[in-house]
Amino acid sequence: MEELATLRRDLLRDLPMDIRRARRAYRRVAREVSRNMDAKSYAMHQAACKAGLAHLESLIKMLRWACEGQETSGEDSRGVGEKASVGGDGGIEKLISEARIALGKG
Repeated sequence: MEELATLRRDLLRDLPMDIRRARRAYRRVAREVSRNMDAKSYAMHQAACKAGLAHLESLIKMLRWACEGQETSGEDSRGVGEKASVGGDGGIEKLISEARIALGKG
């Protein structure tokens, strides 16, 4: 059980920065839309955006799992939500929601 606690602690330390990096990468890819894209290029771009969102969602799920472990272990998890929101413009959940709507998955 100690290995699991160590994993949760490591995830709580590392995942906020990993989420920030993934979010920046997603935003770069999402902005690369060209007005002159043919259908094949557009489909490939959409697939890349969807893969980026899936990656972000996986990271967020891992962070939530790690946070749950903190709450049940009796440790103080205040501030974890702030780290998990990643960004001052509404956070990851808002980004994912907006991206899904833009991709027609809303």
